[in-house]
Amino acid sequence: MSIDNKPDDQDYYAHGFLSVDGEKGKHRAYGGYLRQRPMPRPPRPEANWPELDMMDEVRLAVDLGLDGFCYDILGTQGTHWNRLLLLLDAAQKVDPGFKIMLMPDMMAELRSKPERLGPAILEVARHPSILRDERDRLVLAPYMANCQSLEWWQAVFADLRKQGVEVKFVPLFQAWWKYADEYAPISDGFSDWGAATVDEVMGGRRTSPQKCHAYGKLWMAPIRPQDFRPKSCVAWEAANTELFRSMWQIAIEGQAEWAQVITWNDYSEASEIAPSTETRRGFYDLTAYYTTWFKDGRAPAIVRDAIYGTYRVQPTDGKPDPARQPKPMKVVGTPSDRIELLAFLTAPGTLEIEVGGKVSRQEAPAGITSFKTPLTAGTPVFRLVRNNAVKLQLTGARAIALDNIVFQDLLYRADGVVAQP
Repeated sequence: MSIDNKPDDQDYYAHGFLSVDGEKGKHRAYGGYLRQRPMPRPPRPEANWPELDMMDEVRLAVDLGLDGFCYDILGTQGTHWNRLLLLLDAAQKVDPGFKIMLMPDMMAELRSKPERLGPAILEVARHPSILRDERDRLVLAPYMANCQSLEWWQAVFADLRKQGVEVKFVPLFQAWWKYADEYAPISDGFSDWGAATVDEVMGGRRTSPQKCHAYGKLWMAPIRPQDFRPKSCVAWEAANTELFRSMWQIAIEGQAEWAQVITWNDYSEASEIAPSTETRRGFYDLTAYYTTWFKDGRAPAIVRDAIYGTYRVQPTDGKPDPARQPKPMKVVGTPSDRIELLAFLTAPGTLEIEVGGKVSRQEAPAGITSFKTPLTAGTPVFRLVRNNAVKLQLTGARAIALDNIVFQDLLYRADGVVAQP
C-alpha cells in the first residue's frame, strides 16, 4: 500500500511516479509514469509497517472472495524476493486458507540466471502459505515458461523431486496455443496472459477453455479490467467494463477450473483491481460479484441496487501538446469513446447519465444492464430512478475534456455506489 510510509503528498508515488518531472524527468515525455496510485493511508507509527500493509492487502483480497495471490517472481533476492517472504507470512497470519501461487517470471532475472530457480523454490516450498494441490504438489505457474525448453523444466522437476518437492506445472504463455503441443507432456494445465481488447477476446480467444480441455488439461483463465501504459504510449481498448465482463463470461461459460485476475496491483500497466485513487472500488466490487459467480456456477442474486460509472477523461483521438508530449498514444483495438453506467438492479428502473447539460435515459429490467452514451465534455452524473425518485446517484470524480490536452490520459476511471441494506 505504501512504498516509504510518508504522507501521500510527499511519498514516492507523488514525487516519483505521478509527477511529470518524477524520477529525474525520465517520464516527462508522456506526463508521468502512472495515472493513479493505491488509496493513500496516513503514515504508520509502527516499525513493522511493511508487514502491516501486506496483511491489509491480504485482508482486502480475502474480503473480496479471492483464494490467493499469484506472485510474479522478478528476482530471487533483494526487494522483490523479500516481499514474497513478507507476503507468505502475512497470508498465514491473516488467513491460513489464503494461498500464494509461485509465478517465476522467466523474462526477468531468471532469463539470464535460470539456475537460481530451483534453490529459490526450495527456500519457500515448505511454507504453509504456498499453494499446493490435493496431492500435496507445489503449484508452479511460470510466466513465459517457453523461455526454457521442455527438457530444462524436466531437469528442474527431477532436482526438486530429489528434495521431496513434487510439482504441479501450469505454465503461462503469451499465445498459449503456440506452445501447447510442445509442453503438454509435462503440464497439468495451461494459462495465457490474455488479450487486452474486446475485439481480440471475443474473437479466437473465446474458445481457449474448450481447446485447453481438449488436451486434457485444466485452464487458468485470464481476467483483465484494462491495460494502459503511459511509458509505452499505448492503450488497449477495454470498452469501459466490457473487456472485464467478457473475460469473466468466457471463463464461466468455458468452465475454466481457475481464474487469474490480471492484476491485483500492477499500476505500471493500469490493470489493477485493488482500490485505487482513480478506479476507486469499481473493479474491486465487480470482481467480488463475478468471483462468486465463477465459484458457484450461477449468477449471485442481486439483493441491493448498485450502479457503477466508467469513462475516460479524454477522447482516444485527443491531440496532446506536441511540445510536451511528442509521441501520441496509440490505441490498440477499435477505439471507444463512451460513458458507461453499469447497473445491478433488484427491480426495473430508469438509468440516467447527465453530462454537459444533457440527460440520457434508458429503461432497465431487474438484473445487470450496461447503458452507454457518447463521451461528452463535463463531469458525468449517474443515477438510478425508480417511481419518480432518485434511488442512487454517483458523481464522477473527474471532468471530461475533449480538447486543450497537454498529456494524454487514457485510463478508464471507475467508481460505484451500492444501496444501503
